[in-house]
Amino acid sequence: MEYETLDNIIEQGKELGCYFFLFTGGEPLVRKKDIIKLCEKHNDCAFLAFTNGTLIDEEFADEIKRVKNFVPAISIEGFEEATDARRGKGTFARVVNATKSLKERHLLFGLSCCYTSQNVDVMGSEEYFDFMVDVGAKFVWFFLFMPIGVDSTPELMVSAEQRRFMFEQITKFRKTKPLFTMDFWNDGEVANGCIAGGRSYLHINANGDIEPCAFIHYSDSNIYDKSLIEAFQSPLFQQYRANQPFSDNPYRPCPLLDNKGKLAEMVEISGAKSTDVYPEDVNSLSAKTAEAADEWLPVSDKMWVERQKRRVSKSVGK
Repeated sequence: MEYETLDNIIEQGKELGCYFFLFTGGEPLVRKKDIIKLCEKHNDCAFLAFTNGTLIDEEFADEIKRVKNFVPAISIEGFEEATDARRGKGTFARVVNATKSLKERHLLFGLSCCYTSQNVDVMGSEEYFDFMVDVGAKFVWFFLFMPIGVDSTPELMVSAEQRRFMFEQITKFRKTKPLFTMDFWNDGEVANGCIAGGRSYLHINANGDIEPCAFIHYSDSNIYDKSLIEAFQSPLFQQYRANQPFSDNPYRPCPLLDNKGKLAEMVEISGAKSTDVYPEDVNSLSAKTAEAADEWLPVSDKMWVERQKRRVSKSVGK
């Protein structure tokens, strides 16, 4: 996507009251110069990039310090073995070097962590949380693995008990570690459910397709044909807002992962098309998450009942 289009998207966002923009990929930092240029022009905005960190060198760290409105979130999958297995040999060492460059300059940065059925024990361990604090991260985004794409590997999806484990560990360490943590799915209570589909957030892919979420690759609008406000008024986004929240239980916020068949229903009603590199039928995608939704239902309902009981108990105690 050319610089002029990115600039125009930001201008449109600002007109709508949005001043926070995230870059993802691929690897956004292959566009370092354009990102810095956007930071300079839109110095009233904050920018964040999800990056593998391998392109963060001392020169770029100096640029981040100069513009003051760019924050990297470095993707890491655990310790060296797990990170290198997913992102290539030597990646972990390069990530640690990147954090050193940022920490030496007292720059704000965070980490982005995808937890799977294979690494959840490490991701939720106190040792790993202490490691993230030690490298200088001030925040971390947690994402659970989603089987997006026709060649995805559903066996990497976490079980219901593993998902609950991560919820409990993140909640516990929020009280004891100097690290601001965000769980993209399990923090539905904070956001009152799903924020996608233009409610608070949307995603635009490299082809300009305006998608409801970075994990939902279906669209009925393109930034080259429609303005952002027109995309908000599109059938797919209207379906999202008409159905949000997708559950009375905020621990089941997602129309794909947590509410079986809901995404397929909205896509079919709106006439949206798959925007994936290899188009994926929405019913085939939904079938991959159906078992997980069934397993999470009783676990999450129990969690929500327990949460409400604690609220009542605190209220009575006051």
